[in-house]
Amino acid sequence: MARDAVPFDAAFDPAEERTLADALARIIGDRDIVMLGESSHGDGASIRLRGRLVELLHRRFGFDVLAFEADFWSVTRGWNDVSRPEQIRPFAQTNIYDFWGRAPAVDGLWAYVETVFRAGGRLDVCGFDCRLKGAIARGGVVDVLRPVATAVGLPDDAFEAFVRGYAALQSAEFDAPPEPAVQEAYFAALARFVSLLRRDDAAPGDVGGQILAELASLDAWARFAWLGHSRDEAMAANLGWLIRHRYPGRKIIVWAHNNHILKDSSVYLDVRDKGPAAQIAAMTDAQKTALSYVGAVTSRAFPDRVCAIATTLGRGQFSALSHKALDGSEIDFSVTRPVPPQAPDSLEAELLNRGSEAALIDFSGLAHDDFFRSRLLDLSFSAEAPYGRGYDAAIYLRDGDGLA
Repeated sequence: MARDAVPFDAAFDPAEERTLADALARIIGDRDIVMLGESSHGDGASIRLRGRLVELLHRRFGFDVLAFEADFWSVTRGWNDVSRPEQIRPFAQTNIYDFWGRAPAVDGLWAYVETVFRAGGRLDVCGFDCRLKGAIARGGVVDVLRPVATAVGLPDDAFEAFVRGYAALQSAEFDAPPEPAVQEAYFAALARFVSLLRRDDAAPGDVGGQILAELASLDAWARFAWLGHSRDEAMAANLGWLIRHRYPGRKIIVWAHNNHILKDSSVYLDVRDKGPAAQIAAMTDAQKTALSYVGAVTSRAFPDRVCAIATTLGRGQFSALSHKALDGSEIDFSVTRPVPPQAPDSLEAELLNRGSEAALIDFSGLAHDDFFRSRLLDLSFSAEAPYGRGYDAAIYLRDGDGLA
């Protein structure tokens, strides 16, 4: 694979690049959902690169929706209220996770979105994460839903049960789940709310359809935080709603972690290394069956439409505190750690030995049982796995750097 990798300039000009664009055209084909991943949220080099990839996909391939692994409510609703280019960065900084909304590494992406907006072009932004960590959701969910609840006849005590549960999610999430009675009342209130909306025959795609999707996501967030249910299933449901109802007929770029864009859960289940293999062996058959990823669920829902492209690093640095941004906090981008040393038999080590600065690796020729070692699942560990089942391609960058 390393021998056949397509080298390119990591600092390419999206308006001029030809080699990478031609290679991507062969990999993407006529698929209209392209998922771009990163092996760490602290990987500033891959974030900068993907900003240029968004511009290339928009300019050359006509992709005009950018869907983030970020707050479904805040980003999707909030984008409707962005009417001037100067509103874009403040919107991103307060509603998208810090490593993608505020970090200097993402400046190029937001500068391009501003440029498109200023020129009257179209590049819409949305989010699909069930975890509501943006400013708009923190301050607005209850205020938006209260008059809707009143209009459809949801009793006040049921709505207040929802308010209590939502407050618990915002204040503690995983750290201090509320008492079971509060959880049960929250779920019951949402179920009744949904039933009343459906009684009024709200059609998907209109205001009621969006609220139905948002209520389902609010239910899924609590089940993830309190009961350990799948976040990926919830995110995939939100992404599916966006594809079907908010942006039908549009070409969509999905921006997420490598792990979430996997198109086949067997990539992880078949990992051969001791650490992950021990965890997998401890899983029940039901847990293995239920294991899901956004990429896998979306690929099943939209056959032959999804292309997943992961990224990986050879050496350098990455920002060490990116995980702290997942609770909605601002982080210090300047705190870095070295990229872990590569295993001698890994894809990254071979590309390092070849001196490649940046390269695109096409996995389309791999067989179902072709295993190789890489850090594609996550920068924190190297694993031997059948990556070709889960990704259509990977982009390798030799030199990693932080978010600052």
